[in-house]
Amino acid sequence: MKKFSQNAASNFVPLLARLLLFLAFVPVGWHHAMQHVVFTGESAIRLQELGVQPTIAATAAQASLQAVGEQGSALQTRALHALTLTFDGLRLPRPDIWAWSVTVIELVGGALVLVGLFSRVWTAGMVLWGLILFGLTSWAAIRGTWFFTTPEPDLSRALSQLALIVLALGITLTGPGKLSLDGQIFRGAGGGGGGDEGDDEE
Repeated sequence: MKKFSQNAASNFVPLLARLLLFLAFVPVGWHHAMQHVVFTGESAIRLQELGVQPTIAATAAQASLQAVGEQGSALQTRALHALTLTFDGLRLPRPDIWAWSVTVIELVGGALVLVGLFSRVWTAGMVLWGLILFGLTSWAAIRGTWFFTTPEPDLSRALSQLALIVLALGITLTGPGKLSLDGQIFRGAGGGGGGDEGDDEE
């Protein structure tokens, strides 16, 4: 029984953690990379100033804007450029590059974490992005409340983000387990790519 619980802790639990990270990150990354949205007003102007190119003709974007009864500039482009605006607000250089980097972590990293390939590298990126996202979206809502007086939607979002950070940190520190490509590829190399050191010891 003890050996079964140890095997579950070192193999099945990391597998479930990787599955949850996949489900949390890949659909969001897909939306950022593959979906297109219309930015209007100051957002559209700022994206154009940053060199973001439209994914459809400007006339079509303007038609979409007029269809909802608004006036002004319109730019239809990838959804990830909402992140570009966020990073631009933080005064980071080349915010479009940061937005693409996050999207790659979400989409490509999430897929590779599922199969367990270079898992520690990708989950380290997830931890970093999770902490940034938590700071941008949840910290202000829970700061000073000690969780007890935080509105339920804000509390749920904060706890969800913290849970994903903990899952990703667990994979970063302990590896993805034997049920992964890392576990098979690096089995004889001391766990260098995310395998488990000392798994064969009794």
